[in-house]
Amino acid sequence: MSPSEIQRSLFERNPPKPHRGLDVLAHGILGWYKGGRWARRRLVGVASAIAVQREEFETLSDHDLNVLLASLRQGRRRAPDGWQKVRVKGLAALAVAAQRELGLRCYEVQLMAAAALVEGYFTEVDTGEGKTLAIGIAAGFLGWSGLPCHVLTANDYLAKRDATQLARFYHRIGLKAGYVLGDQDENARREGYACHVTYSTAKEVAADYLRDRLHTSASLVSPKLLSLTTDTPQTQAPVQRGLFNALIDEADHALIDEAVTPMIISREQDAAAISEAANAAWELVKGLEKGPDYRVDLETRKIELLPQGIQRIREGLALSQAGLWASDRRRLELVSLGLEAREFFLRDAQYVVDEDKVVIVDPGTGRPMPMRTWRQGLHQIIEAKEGLPISGPSETLARISFQAFFRKYQSLAGASGTLREAAAEIWQTYRAPLVSIPRHLPSQRYHAGVRFYPSRQLRDEALLHEVKYRHARGQPLLIGCRTVESSEQAAQFIQREGFVAHQVLNALRHREEAILVALAGEEGQVTIATGMAGRGTDIRLGEGVAQLGGLHVISTEANESSRVDRQLFGRSARQGDPGSMIAFYEVDDAVFKRFIPGLVHRVWRRTFELRLKVISQVMGSLLLWWVHRTAHRLSVRQRRQVMLAEQEIRRSLGFTMGRRGKYFSHK
Repeated sequence: MSPSEIQRSLFERNPPKPHRGLDVLAHGILGWYKGGRWARRRLVGVASAIAVQREEFETLSDHDLNVLLASLRQGRRRAPDGWQKVRVKGLAALAVAAQRELGLRCYEVQLMAAAALVEGYFTEVDTGEGKTLAIGIAAGFLGWSGLPCHVLTANDYLAKRDATQLARFYHRIGLKAGYVLGDQDENARREGYACHVTYSTAKEVAADYLRDRLHTSASLVSPKLLSLTTDTPQTQAPVQRGLFNALIDEADHALIDEAVTPMIISREQDAAAISEAANAAWELVKGLEKGPDYRVDLETRKIELLPQGIQRIREGLALSQAGLWASDRRRLELVSLGLEAREFFLRDAQYVVDEDKVVIVDPGTGRPMPMRTWRQGLHQIIEAKEGLPISGPSETLARISFQAFFRKYQSLAGASGTLREAAAEIWQTYRAPLVSIPRHLPSQRYHAGVRFYPSRQLRDEALLHEVKYRHARGQPLLIGCRTVESSEQAAQFIQREGFVAHQVLNALRHREEAILVALAGEEGQVTIATGMAGRGTDIRLGEGVAQLGGLHVISTEANESSRVDRQLFGRSARQGDPGSMIAFYEVDDAVFKRFIPGLVHRVWRRTFELRLKVISQVMGSLLLWWVHRTAHRLSVRQRRQVMLAEQEIRRSLGFTMGRRGKYFSHK
């Protein structure tokens, strides 16, 4: 691979500087304008024009359609920046090709979504409204430009499924589609990226991005300069072909929930240095008491060691003579991490133990992430907490946050069923406006409301009554829980009653996910699940279930984000089908205790004791809104701080990468 080819394969956009002060307000108004009602009305007009053009193309023979597709592809390739001139004809021809190859005729709202994605909008498309096909058509149009297009999905299963299902469509329009999965070797990954359209996950694409820069030494000097100044040949060519176009499915999860999660390339070091210190730290943590020794801030999730606790830690030197433990500063750090492990990192909530290993659970989807570890000794202390063999610490070779990674794409767009809450942040961070796509058919979801209970026992009694009533009708049920532990407890609670069969889907029981999701809409089925059933899944109703009321979703725990709640409720009533939902929440739920001030929480509980039912329910609804608002503002602030910190790091470096692999100084 020549130096110029390597430079092209390392293409990345130089991210714009974040706005500050009054510029934030002015830029926010611009984003509201770009994604406002006028944009939606304009896109409705574009979709109507595409639909009219599609009717004309539907009369073409297969041969004539192939000639048309080839002509449009060549014209798009010759003038990649002139996409507006061929957008209507191109998307119409792609829609006809999809109909003939896949048997799927795009609704007008799907054409509207595809047009918005091509223009660089993020689109809120309700669950079941055909995001996969709309993204596929947009990816085909972008792929015609000759520049690679990455379609990023929620997990490996969906990436392989979508690429396989749409392969015939891409072949018909003159493109090749591939996929990159976590278990593939380097040659298979390079083959996947060589395709015009590549389906993968954000984790895999970001990891390959970092590995490419390690292999080519691109983080230090230009590959061309390196080839001129050293006799050492490049170890290998990059597997990617640059960061040009990206379409993100479940975009809010990738851009918001995972935004500040660092993607790290590391190598494991010897565990001997950390093993004894981690065990010693946990032994000391077990003897510390909350109150006299340390203070916990639930809202910010921080631990403050008090003088008595610090003294007890310093007295713990005799527990170990390991090098890490002998350092007073490092000893305090390890014990602080141990306290975080005890207070904030709970088994079957933030992690599970699988085959004697600590496996992190994705808080947004509930899926296990076996390849991820916590940094700075936290992972080893949790292993000590669980009595497991201590793994070696990781030496970081390269890292990047997903927020910083996505900002490097030349063109970025995406779709999700829950984006409007994050519209302002997406505009400020990624310079992309949001537009809401209307439903093809009116929603038939019945919202039975949110009900609050003063104790777990009363909540469980109400849940049991609801399950009995709905199950007696034959209506399928999806019971949503926030953590693995609560989903297992709900399963045990229902099993004790001995009257209903059920299935459980969580990070411990994820291997048959596709089968469980396929059965969840069948008559009489009861499925208990974490967020795994809330993203990237499509629960279809069995025969006759629509007449029974469709899928009934029950939420048993409030989530910090209203988007996560909406994802769960969005499993029912898809594409005009009937469906219903209800929520049962306990006042002592962890989310309420974290974000509601203590005095307000006590007043709320007192309303139950005084049997002021109306007041307690109204107050609960207001406090739930407060929790969502507070949690959202806190997370937005944290993500913005990370972005500003990364910008400062970039400014402090002598050289950074600019457009098309060129390097320049900030001076």
